[in-house]
Amino acid sequence: MKNIGLIIFLLILSTTAQGQANEFRNQRAQFTALNIGFNGLIGGLGGLINNNGNKSGFQAFTKGFYQGAIGGAVSHIGFSLTHQVQKQRNISYAWPARIVNSLGSSIIQNAAEGHRMFERLHLNLYITRLEYYPYQKKFRGRLFTSSIYGILVAGRNAKLDVKKSLQTGILYFETSQYFSSAIGSGSATGQVSSIGMSSGFSDDRYYSTYAHEVAHILQYDRMVGPNAFLYSFDQNLKSKYALYKNLSKFIYFDLNGPIFFLAYKAAGSTHNCNFFEQEAENYSNRVAYTCN
Repeated sequence: MKNIGLIIFLLILSTTAQGQANEFRNQRAQFTALNIGFNGLIGGLGGLINNNGNKSGFQAFTKGFYQGAIGGAVSHIGFSLTHQVQKQRNISYAWPARIVNSLGSSIIQNAAEGHRMFERLHLNLYITRLEYYPYQKKFRGRLFTSSIYGILVAGRNAKLDVKKSLQTGILYFETSQYFSSAIGSGSATGQVSSIGMSSGFSDDRYYSTYAHEVAHILQYDRMVGPNAFLYSFDQNLKSKYALYKNLSKFIYFDLNGPIFFLAYKAAGSTHNCNFFEQEAENYSNRVAYTCN
């Protein structure tokens, strides 16, 4: 009887594990399709809005769509790399994940602004937005305004860990308290270019949570595409107001924050049902959240 019971238990365990694996793969396929298709749409609409008249509307949309889709595919690879933080138990793997995702986000923004695929490459590093223009061989750094909000959330009543911040290119704060932001509260938070975590995590939970929060950082950067919808408006402001034009040389005014927070609120009212939480957990820890 004991052997029969053990066999039944193992069969149930195997069936459950297989079901979870299938659910993970199905959810990952959906996220992959959304990353490619949605960012293709962002690129296409932006290309249409920012069409300078040299192309027909169809050509502008098509060019923006395929470039945006390519950017979405690259971003998908960057998201996938967040799992290495948990798998290798090394937070330094946040670097390749962020760099690849930044390349994808750069392609998406260029597509939506009607530019060439690699017109401008950017990387959000701490409180700066670093930009490189390959065709012009020009580099510049600007204050990334939304990063201030991230520091205020993750750094409130917390201690900055310089070593871990250098390991990942993400400001790291630690505290014994909980974190509160516009989209909720908890023992860990990933905001713009800062991560805050409560002290006392076990090693396993620490790396899985850190990987999850890195995925949230990447989600934030991916919201760069809609900024391009106001690209023509931004250029018009710069031509009219010298002060704004001069400030823009040193400050990057972005819409990532409001867009992300509104999207997060609309993506599901509970943690397991929220699209952004499901996506972050799927990519970082290869787990499929079930909505309940």
